Amino acid sequence: MSYASGALVAAAAARGDHTPADMARRMELPYLTVYRWATGRHVPGPAGLAAIQRAYGLTADDLLSEDRAA
Repeated sequence: MSYASGALVAAAAARGDHTPADMARRMELPYLTVYRWATGRHVPGPAGLAAIQRAYGLTADDLLSEDRAA
């Protein structure tokens, strides 16, 4: 499974949130959690995906995709 952290960062920037700290404030989540998502170090779980959808309108389909073998 691939996680598109760039989509999250772009959606945040479109709303004026240019740092993980800005994003964390909007989502009301710990900075370190959001930092890890924004940098692609961790993939958000169900609760995180719900927070992202509420804050930025991105769905799991927007952020996650199946890796397909060639």
